[in-house]
Amino acid sequence: MKNIWILTINNIKRNKMGVFLSIGGAVLLCMMLTMLGNMESTNKVADIAVGVIDYDKSILSQDLKDYLTDSLHYQLIENKNFDQLSAQLIDKTISVIIEVPVNFYDNYVSGNTKKLIVTSLDDYENAAYVKVYINSYLSSINVLSVGAGGDKRTFEQLLADYNKKNIKITQTSAVVIDKKSYGDQMGFINSMGFFLMFIFAISVIIAFMIPDDRFHGVYNRIQVTPVKPIQYIIGTGIFGLILSVIMIGIYCSYIGVRKIHTGLPLPMVILLMVLFSVFTICFSIAIAVILLSKNAMSSIVIGFATIGCILGGAYFPIDLAPQTMQNLAKALPQYWFMDTIRRLQADSHANIYPNLTIIALFALLCMLIGAVSFSQNYKTK
Repeated sequence: MKNIWILTINNIKRNKMGVFLSIGGAVLLCMMLTMLGNMESTNKVADIAVGVIDYDKSILSQDLKDYLTDSLHYQLIENKNFDQLSAQLIDKTISVIIEVPVNFYDNYVSGNTKKLIVTSLDDYENAAYVKVYINSYLSSINVLSVGAGGDKRTFEQLLADYNKKNIKITQTSAVVIDKKSYGDQMGFINSMGFFLMFIFAISVIIAFMIPDDRFHGVYNRIQVTPVKPIQYIIGTGIFGLILSVIMIGIYCSYIGVRKIHTGLPLPMVILLMVLFSVFTICFSIAIAVILLSKNAMSSIVIGFATIGCILGGAYFPIDLAPQTMQNLAKALPQYWFMDTIRRLQADSHANIYPNLTIIALFALLCMLIGAVSFSQNYKTK
């Protein structure tokens, strides 16, 4: 224990700049939390926007769009392809994407039904209401189709005579949204995406310490001292944890003092951030022990952080991504970190213990790899 403490104190004296970088990172996170939260709360409007892709271009599809705008007072986003609308759906600027299939009109004229394709995010409340309204409309059109008996002119006449405006539709929100609370939660989850990048930046500082020790002969001095390889790894790791705790402490104190509603209990936020910090430190130490070049270390750590954040859903949900990409994301700790936050924001009683266990196992695996690798090669480096 004494050896670990000596190593930790020595690391703090050697890398005072790391402390200032941790404080700077915390300040940036606090600023992002506030700015992004304010943007989300002020940009959220009451009008519901839906994306529409009309492949049929018929009088029936036009009637559907008139129903959405005149009766429901929805804002239609058209003249865009599915990829463009998907980006807006992920950003939650639209509630759903409605695709009107080819032969939509012909099918109803002939007495058959044709379903619309509705794509939505599971966590967007308005989607359920949009689907109910659409199903109500299609049921009405199906009645007209049966009455027309397969005659196109009769169907068109019935459609023209059918006065949908006389049907009073009461619109309501699935939940009562507190704009400030909503903005706080969105600002928090967006700032967490940047936290994943900042904590890896700090871990690069830790990784660079190991090749410096190798170059300055610290490895050789360890051979003639009672310091064990695992003590060296733990001492280095504790210094990295101290830097992480400084950032996390300032950030979480800001949340507590400002009483920001993150959607998670503050102790859970602290636990989650510390647990992921342990992983990043262990990961960087393992990479530093295995590799010799600082350029290679920084490339791997920063590359893994960048790709992991994108695939792991740090900046946007991956619900609409191909299934292969979703499966790949589950092999990354960033996915389990962000999934934990989204689960708790959606349901405060969600079971997130498997997620925490998986992140802890990632950290333990990296720690063992680093310790074993260092134990095997430090005498020859």
